Amino acid sequence: MSRMFPDLLVGIDVGTTMTKAAVVGTDGREICWGNAPTPWQPAPTGAEIDPEDLFDAAMRAMNAALDAAPEGRVVGVGVTSMAETVVLLGPDGSPATSSIAWHDTRGADEAEELADELGRDAFTEHTGLAVSSMCTLSKLAWLHRHGGPPLSRALNVADWVLHRFGAEQVAEASLASRTGALSLAERSWWVEALQLVGAPKALFPAVVGAGQLVGRAEGVVPQRLRGAALAPAGHDHLCVAAGSGAIRHGQLLDSCGTAEGMVRAVEPLGGAALRSVVEAGLNAGWHTLPGKYALLGGQTLGLVLDRVLALLGVEGRESLAALDRQARSVPSGSLRLVQEHPYADPSIVGIGSGVSPAALWSAALDATAEGARRIVESMESIAGPTEEVVLTGGWVRCEGLRRRRRRMFRQMKWPALAEAGARGAALFGGIAAGLFDGPENFPQPEEQQED
Repeated sequence: MSRMFPDLLVGIDVGTTMTKAAVVGTDGREICWGNAPTPWQPAPTGAEIDPEDLFDAAMRAMNAALDAAPEGRVVGVGVTSMAETVVLLGPDGSPATSSIAWHDTRGADEAEELADELGRDAFTEHTGLAVSSMCTLSKLAWLHRHGGPPLSRALNVADWVLHRFGAEQVAEASLASRTGALSLAERSWWVEALQLVGAPKALFPAVVGAGQLVGRAEGVVPQRLRGAALAPAGHDHLCVAAGSGAIRHGQLLDSCGTAEGMVRAVEPLGGAALRSVVEAGLNAGWHTLPGKYALLGGQTLGLVLDRVLALLGVEGRESLAALDRQARSVPSGSLRLVQEHPYADPSIVGIGSGVSPAALWSAALDATAEGARRIVESMESIAGPTEEVVLTGGWVRCEGLRRRRRRMFRQMKWPALAEAGARGAALFGGIAAGLFDGPENFPQPEEQQED
């Protein structure tokens, strides 16, 4: 008699620093993982990447996870990713140029011109965003002005990886909401805005929801993935929110990665409400939850903390843990990290007597905690009190960060997830495979037990 092996799900999370993958059981249990660096090329304004290198990182992370996986049929694959960065395709369907990083400052001048042409209020009422260089639309305007390729087709990163796996070209709604080119209310592309940057109205494909079946794995994928259901899993922070159970009214996801993303699910908002959201320093768009918007606020948490660690010569988890222990009893004193806005480069001020590496680390953690507190207060002004916080992301392993979050929140849980984004993506693949009706049916993770 032949032995029966369990069905498996695969999730991929294409992040700014690392691309992660997880093999997950149909019960939601993480089984094994793989990762690969996301190989950006530095640029004077930030960074860019060859889309083929981006796809290669996804393949390497996935293959590493599959190499460690038990026998079993992969029935569903989901992909989540960073937002704003897009892959531009030429008429032949191949990448036409490098992809510009979401945090790259190219497009700042063009963003101001878009604000003049479209009107700041009109832009916000359509998109739920503030006009900025971060929006994909601003970067497209920069490319159009500076001799970039003709704008033919654009795919967000997760949607590009899925397409390479065999999916049809689609635009998942939560990632589409970050482009600055989507009219949220109609859930359709804003033709006037696209025309202003020299793009056709069909630059982006049709908008779909997270978890929708968009094809079957074929072609370049490993043999054991052939025929698996393919599903978009959306913007990484919103995928994590759905996958870690932060979906109820009053719950807040605090996703502590390279960028910190704070997410709350709300009912769809009208134009006046969207202006209030942006005036509060937040933005809004479609969630990975069906029929919901997401309030989203963020700051460059990991980017800032990594730079401080590099300045201090601290490398590796053990060295960070030792610095954390030292900083626990060392206040920041006169030291401060100052940022003009949540995504600006920080400055160190107040280098007086008694400074030390531990004091600087305390100052960095204090500054990012204060930034998080301001985001939470802004969200509460829109959506009401925070009842519970779900803490995820690689930086949650930092004890000093967790300690500061405990001071901020009355009710907090830390799900026992190794890769919350990749696990969430796998569960969205499970929707496409017919295993779950929606995110409300996802298996809930256990809570992390601290030392």
